[in-house]
Amino acid sequence: MKKEIWGFYPPPLGGISMYCKRLSHRMREKDSTIVLRNFSNSKSDKDFVKNVSNRVWEFVRLLFAEKRLIHSQFTNIYMLLLLYLFGWRHPLIMTLHNRRIVLLNGWKRFVVNRLFRRAKYIIYNDSAYTASLQEKYDIDTAKVVILPTYISPLPDEHKGLTPEIEEFCNKHRYTMSSNAHTLVKNVFGDVYGLDQQIELMNRLVNRDAMDVGLIFCIAEVYDDSYYNECVARIKELNLMDNFLFLIKSPVNGFEVWKRTDLFLRPTMSDMEGISVKEALEFGTPVVASDVCVRPREAVLYKKADVDDLYEKVSAILKEQQRVSYSPEVSVPDEILSIYGRF
Repeated sequence: MKKEIWGFYPPPLGGISMYCKRLSHRMREKDSTIVLRNFSNSKSDKDFVKNVSNRVWEFVRLLFAEKRLIHSQFTNIYMLLLLYLFGWRHPLIMTLHNRRIVLLNGWKRFVVNRLFRRAKYIIYNDSAYTASLQEKYDIDTAKVVILPTYISPLPDEHKGLTPEIEEFCNKHRYTMSSNAHTLVKNVFGDVYGLDQQIELMNRLVNRDAMDVGLIFCIAEVYDDSYYNECVARIKELNLMDNFLFLIKSPVNGFEVWKRTDLFLRPTMSDMEGISVKEALEFGTPVVASDVCVRPREAVLYKKADVDDLYEKVSAILKEQQRVSYSPEVSVPDEILSIYGRF
C-alpha cells in the first residue's frame, strides 16, 4: 500500500511545513517509497514531493484512486471537510498541530468528530491535552499516540545569515528572537504575542536602558492592519532601531535563534512550539508561555502576563548562559513503526 504524507512543503517557512519537510526527508532515508503530497502554493522540485495544482480535485480523485495510507497534517477545517467527504476509502492517520480543534462547534465539530472516528491513529504531543479531546470527541484511547513533532534540522537547512541580520546582532549588546506563522489576533488576543514583546522591549530599552534588539520572523502577514498597528506602536515608543522584522525571509529560523541570546515564545496557545526546541537544541535559552507542555530546559511565564515575562527575560539576559538539550525521541522512526502496521 502506498504511504503518503498530506501536508505542505516550504516555502513559506512555518511549523507545519518544516515538520513535513523534515519528516519526509528523514523517513525516506529508511523507506524510499514514502511521498509528500504538497498542498502549498509554492512548488518543490524534489522527486518525492508531489505538488498539488488543484486542491479540490486532489481530494475528489480519492474516490477512484488506488488505496493508500494518508497521513494528514491539515488544520484548516475546509481541507478536513474535503478529506471527510472524499477520503473515506483510504486508511487515515491524523497529526494535530494545534489546540484550536477542541474549540470547534456545529458542522465543524461534526466533521472533525467523523474524521476522528475514521482515523486509525491520532497523533499529538501533549498527554495533558488528551482529557479535553476525549471529552469533546469521545476518542478511542487505543487510537491515541503521544509523540513530539520536533525533528532536528536537515543538513541542507544550514545556509547562514544575511548581512542585515549579522549587522543587527552586532549593533546590540543583547539580541532576542521570536516568530509567528501569521500575524493575527483572535478572541484570546495576539496569537503569537507580538504586543507583549513590544511592551517588554519598552521596559527593557526605555525604562532599564538595556541595549536590546529583537528579531521577529513572520512567515506571512495575514492581518495587514494589525501589523501596521504594531509598527505604529513601535514608532511611538522610539523602538524602530530595536526591532528587525523578517517577513517571508528565506533565512532558516533556527539559525536566527542560534545567533541570538534568547528566544521568546509568548503564544496564547500552542501544541508544542517547534521553534522552542530548535532554539534549545542550538543552545539558546528560551522563555515561553505556559500554555502547553514545554521542555524542562525552557523557562515558563504565565500566559499574557507581561510583568512575569519581563522578570524572566531580564534575568536570563543578564546571566548570558547557554543551555543543553537533546530531542526526546526519533519522531521519524516512531512514525515509520506506525506505518509498518498497514
